[in-house]
Amino acid sequence: MDKLALKQKYIEKAVKIFKGNTFEGYSKWKNTHYKFIAPASVEYTFQWLWDTSFHSIVLSNFDTNWAKEEILNHLKAQWEDGFVPHIIFWGGRYLDLPHWAFIESKFNARPRTSAITQPPVLALAVEEIFKKDGDKEFLKESLPKIAKFHRWLLENRDPDGDNLISIISPNESGMDELPVFQYALGYLKENPAILHYTHRKVDLLNQFYGFNSKKILDKDYFNVEELLFNCVFIEANRSLARLFSELGEEDEAKFFKDLASKYEDSLLEKCWDSEDKIFYSLYSKKDLKAKVKTIASLLPLFLDGLKDEKLEALVKHLVDPNEFWRPYPVPSVAADEPFYFPQDPPAYKVKLLWRGPTWINTNWFIVKGLRKHGYDNLADQIVEKMVEMIEERGFREYYNPETGEGYRRENFGWSTLILDLL
Repeated sequence: MDKLALKQKYIEKAVKIFKGNTFEGYSKWKNTHYKFIAPASVEYTFQWLWDTSFHSIVLSNFDTNWAKEEILNHLKAQWEDGFVPHIIFWGGRYLDLPHWAFIESKFNARPRTSAITQPPVLALAVEEIFKKDGDKEFLKESLPKIAKFHRWLLENRDPDGDNLISIISPNESGMDELPVFQYALGYLKENPAILHYTHRKVDLLNQFYGFNSKKILDKDYFNVEELLFNCVFIEANRSLARLFSELGEEDEAKFFKDLASKYEDSLLEKCWDSEDKIFYSLYSKKDLKAKVKTIASLLPLFLDGLKDEKLEALVKHLVDPNEFWRPYPVPSVAADEPFYFPQDPPAYKVKLLWRGPTWINTNWFIVKGLRKHGYDNLADQIVEKMVEMIEERGFREYYNPETGEGYRRENFGWSTLILDLL
């Protein structure tokens, strides 16, 4: 099947998946009709921040109006100070809400949103939509809100002024139990129950401190300058700069362009490990390196400014079969790390995510980054393997990098990102 026919096939499948994962109703809380695509039709039945952005990127390929509705629906729940929550519990009754809804939200018998955020992919999605239909009215409606969110991050998540954003919960990375966070939490063993508890303890402490970012980061019990979050923030600022320029708002454009450059320079310098020749996330006020090779270590490939020795080194890590170049790349943890667990945990164990399997959304960043820097052949090989997994296993939540087997939720929304890469 040629790419054009395959893309049309995946458009039809994406429409079916998105319709099956759509929830709508009327919110008395916001006095508005809501309609959104959830990540899946079971368990993940609320609106997630970066999932919404990924869904919108996919939709931009065939239905920009629907894509815009997704973005604007999430922005309805933006807090007055600019904060954008990672989950909106549209229509969720008390009995419908999972336990983590209460842990990740400000104390309330019926939380409406979480009180933590996620990687700021929104601006990237808006730019993809604008490229397709050039709707400046949509930019006028969405950009000020997204810019306000980025300014909130600057004000609340960079207390040391080192031009890197800190996250206050593992779940803010979007990569839940990525081994990076074990370093920040001081637990490097593999007992799933204890590991799960150490993560949830962070959220409980955050709730105790009212999710006040400045207080939490000052206490320093979880203060991680995480690579994926910062790489997305940098390139999202570049998207904002280009989009504000389209509206003739050159002061805003310059602000976000300069911001992206400052944060990129800081990340490329501070997170680079000259001995291992790879990037690591930083944690604590001491800027300690979480020295474990994960998918996040490769995410600087997505940066416009990665070049020369550092670019070549990352590509070398990527194509090393002992690390990331497994039969179905790119695993979330390098295969030579003791944390590497490519299969799905047994049902009787605590479910831990991002311990080795391949995820389509992080592959999207890797493929886009490779193409930016001229590594089209490598990008093509990854896309071919993604197609192979999807053709054999369907649109699953994640996949085994050794066998291609699909795991957990079926018809998972962001796995349709393959459509955007064809």
